[in-house]
Amino acid sequence: MERKEIFICNWCNQPSTIIWVHGHGQCAVCGYNVDECCRGESAECNNLNSSEENKENSDEKN
Repeated sequence: MERKEIFICNWCNQPSTIIWVHGHGQCAVCGYNVDECCRGESAECNNLNSSEENKENSDEKN
């Protein structure tokens, strides 16, 4: 059996668990959004696409 963490909802003040729906967490009692799906996070990608790599390689040869 999976153990779920109980928290006190800031909206309804009831002990509850988080239900995950479409990437966001909501209170199981009142449905209030307690964990937004997007809080401004961004992915940092260090890979160059192939056209940039080709340009860099040709610049190095010249």
